[in-house]
Amino acid sequence: MTSQDGHRMAEGMSRRRMLGAMAAGAVASAGPVGQAYGSPARAPRAAERVTGPVERHMEMLDAIAARHGGNRAAGLPGFTHSACYVEDRLHRVGYRTRRLPVGYERTDHIRDVVEQVRPRQRSVFHTVARGVAASPAGGDTGELVTPRDGFGDAADSWEGIGARGKVALLQLRPNLLRGARPEYVAGGCHGGGVVRRQRIAAGQTESARQALIHARTAGVVAVLFYLDQADIPIGLTFDAPGDAELPPAGVVFSRDATVLREDMNAGGTTVRIELELRQRRVDTFSVLTEPPDATAARHVFGAHLDSVPQGPGIDDNGSGSALLLQLAHAFAAKPARSPVQFCWWGGEEDGMRGSREFVETEPLRPIRGYFNMDMVAAPNYVIGVYGNGPQRHFTDHFTAIGQPWIEGPVDGMSDQVPFLDAGIPVAGIDTVRSAPADLKNDREAALFGGTVGRPFDPQYHGPGDTITNISTKGLAICTAAGHAALRSVSR
Repeated sequence: MTSQDGHRMAEGMSRRRMLGAMAAGAVASAGPVGQAYGSPARAPRAAERVTGPVERHMEMLDAIAARHGGNRAAGLPGFTHSACYVEDRLHRVGYRTRRLPVGYERTDHIRDVVEQVRPRQRSVFHTVARGVAASPAGGDTGELVTPRDGFGDAADSWEGIGARGKVALLQLRPNLLRGARPEYVAGGCHGGGVVRRQRIAAGQTESARQALIHARTAGVVAVLFYLDQADIPIGLTFDAPGDAELPPAGVVFSRDATVLREDMNAGGTTVRIELELRQRRVDTFSVLTEPPDATAARHVFGAHLDSVPQGPGIDDNGSGSALLLQLAHAFAAKPARSPVQFCWWGGEEDGMRGSREFVETEPLRPIRGYFNMDMVAAPNYVIGVYGNGPQRHFTDHFTAIGQPWIEGPVDGMSDQVPFLDAGIPVAGIDTVRSAPADLKNDREAALFGGTVGRPFDPQYHGPGDTITNISTKGLAICTAAGHAALRSVSR
């Protein structure tokens, strides 16, 4: 799924005791999206028994990352060894598995900074333009300036304006999203790994390209674009000859551009931009269990196994992968009326590549529904449930035990999205409400405990997402819910 200070266990409480501890929260009644349902209760003993094995799987994934460059990213050794561990554990309990290969070009954000340094200091959300030059070492810091016409795509846009050594703020032409299509790219999942952004149509980049050409002629060192009244991520991709010599550029939200313009008009504003993208080929795979009859109707349970390159990814998503492995063990131990397939996806952090490959290449007619496990152990957790029907298998369980939960977005940028787009019913559970970097509010703290004003996962997509960056209480709640859903669809 897509941030720097981990949650610590309560002093004096042993790990074993934490495995069995469960959260207590306030009573809440049924309500619309975003509200909580149910009332607090201690988790069933079954959850306490299975959480220990789940955490031991997470510890193994953490150790694998530590031995292989501090990450388990797709295409790198840490991912391959993680997959081997999963396969070995599955084979031991009788599963047959296969690997579904997927290859793609990955864009790594080597440097990715846009910040205002005067008159206020703040980071500015942005998407990086592809195909243009990288910033020099240390980036570019300069006064913000705009052209005469606001767009900068005319030959006389900079006439009479001193722009040399400065950073340009340029408006995109308002028709640029006409005919556009969404794309999933690496570099910003909920602020850090995968983002669904609007890519402008291929034939409509020319005005932006001309704006960069004229800005370079005027001596501009970097460019920030925005589309008026559009606060959505917008992708600019340049691939014509000579584009690699154009100034580094990014696209900011309209509301951020408004603040920058107001500060500029009030006395000037200075920004620092440091951007560098690097393309590399990624060849990876997903691990799938083989159902006895590939044509029989079945449910699919999945979790992404890869991390981002910046960290070991134990909450994101060693936790979901470990829970899925334990569910597979439980399913193998008892006969079931209805078959279930278990899938560990590769390349989720690069745009849900593994699950998209599955949806695009595997027969979908037998699949009755997809259940997703992503980030089920966030240290400052909430219990989020999402779906377009099958989520009742989670919520019925929560209602029965009196456990609070809140509704998250069904299209929350994880591996359920390709199935959702293909028309397959989906459901999922997490501990971040599909927004790992969001700050916990008073109401969420009243329901689930934790710290108000801190992210659900402070180590999201960072090197600190290790085995110490988890809540065993949140993990136990999700473990019990996962088992309940599995029993409901298979027995």
